[in-house]
Amino acid sequence: MPKYAVETRSTEPKNFFAGDFPTLPESGTAGAKLAEHTPVAKGEDGSIVAVTAETIDKVVGITAEAAESGEPVVYFMTGEFFADAITLPDGVEIEALKDSLRKLSIFLR
Repeated sequence: MPKYAVETRSTEPKNFFAGDFPTLPESGTAGAKLAEHTPVAKGEDGSIVAVTAETIDKVVGITAEAAESGEPVVYFMTGEFFADAITLPDGVEIEALKDSLRKLSIFLR
């Protein structure tokens, strides 16, 4: 006689959008694997890559979804988002990123 078990799952949704400020999406080609909600910049070849501590001043937006290298990627060029929902690349601090994002009309709460 087979034994049955009850599977238990749980999720903890994380709010990304923090307000009604209009979002402006743009698309490009991922120059490397990108996680969802990652601040991005344009690479030397025009592809979209995650920001680094050195490229914070060149940020162009925040990814809407994850993308593999060479795939199309959508990123937000404006909007109001929760800071704790942002996926920060290694070496990038949220406080250092805020000023560069404000110049694009991206506001973090």
